[in-house]
Amino acid sequence: MDSYSTHQPRYPSQPVGRNQPFSPPPQQSFDSPEMEGSVQKVLGNNVGQYVVLELLIGTDRIVRKQGILYLVGTSYVVLYDDVLQVYIVCDLYSIKFTYFYYPGSRPGQNFNALSGNGWDSAN
Repeated sequence: MDSYSTHQPRYPSQPVGRNQPFSPPPQQSFDSPEMEGSVQKVLGNNVGQYVVLELLIGTDRIVRKQGILYLVGTSYVVLYDDVLQVYIVCDLYSIKFTYFYYPGSRPGQNFNALSGNGWDSAN
């Protein structure tokens, strides 16, 4: 059995107050007819799932971010990295691909670790 097979998300349902690291607005509803088939609707229906996002930065650079899909807004998504225990806000319109993982499954590496800035996958 691998270390992810019994994994349970470790994040608060909605952090509030000044002492919290991140205080997002409430989750939006994308249930209107004009939102049917939209990226926001697909992502909004999958809040709580583990994902890897590929984001296009500029014209030729792909950056990957991963975590539990925490919140979907009109123009952004929020991931929670339960290893580094950080929230990551991503521009919705930069997302080119979204990978959804089966429960208990994770990628072999952490794409969120910032090299050279004191962060690594052990922090």
